[in-house]
Amino acid sequence: MHLTLRQLHYFVAVIDAGSMTRAADDLHVAPTALSLSIKAMEDHFNMPLLHRHSRGVVPTDVGQTLYGRARKILGLVVETERAIARQAGIATRRISLGVPPAIARMIGVDALMGVSRMMPGLSLQVSEGWTTELQRRLNRAELDVVLGYGLDHSDGIEVVNLISDPFVFAASPRLLAPGETITLAEVLATDLVFYGEKSVGWRATTEAAMAQGAVMASERQVESIDVWRELLCRGLGTTVTSVSAIAEELVRGDVAVRTLSDATIARMIGIAIRSEVRAEPWAEGLIRFLSDLVKDAHR
Repeated sequence: MHLTLRQLHYFVAVIDAGSMTRAADDLHVAPTALSLSIKAMEDHFNMPLLHRHSRGVVPTDVGQTLYGRARKILGLVVETERAIARQAGIATRRISLGVPPAIARMIGVDALMGVSRMMPGLSLQVSEGWTTELQRRLNRAELDVVLGYGLDHSDGIEVVNLISDPFVFAASPRLLAPGETITLAEVLATDLVFYGEKSVGWRATTEAAMAQGAVMASERQVESIDVWRELLCRGLGTTVTSVSAIAEELVRGDVAVRTLSDATIARMIGIAIRSEVRAEPWAEGLIRFLSDLVKDAHR
């Protein structure tokens, strides 16, 4: 048996995610298929590549060595494809851009429609997901650029911070008392609902609560952003979120917002870009284009 690129791709995804289940979700494959792929690799080397525990997986020493080499191999494949495309004279360069749903809603259509006009020869392929998932995909060279919240620098990844996005308390107008502000304690006492496991709103709210030595009275997480918005509009839950995630519902009057009077909850929106992509002659223009979209949306 010889190792395949797919096996290396799966193995890197598992290490990056720290969990078979999370990696399977990221890759959109069945967990069983992922487990069988890893087992086949371990059988090939006749030694374990992962330590499995209750919270997920970590690589063995051999697994860590394989991980580093697999990352280099997969990166070389991507670079080779790009080099051949340039040599072949392919005119249009397709850029894979990852964005979380709130930012996709804020600038997605404008980005898709505008980049080819502003930067001839480029086109965007936009993928939605949670920022943590998107950054893992960026590390695996599945994405060229990520526009998201609280992005981290890492080897081969450059981050350009753009703007701090303030978060607000949002709920159906009939659930809100008159006024423009609300305390964090009042927020935490409501029936909070967040989009997605460990979403940016959940993480930001949890950190603010911990800073005050408080806890949420109740919380729910839903996997559908449409269901999440519907719960808010129907008065079946409240949330802490970026205004951009609920802008249309706010304009229609289906939800209302309050700023927090005794806590600041915000997240930095930034651009994470792979180093080899950053070196491309058009990269600076793309960063300016995305930055202008975000800042114009906030204005």
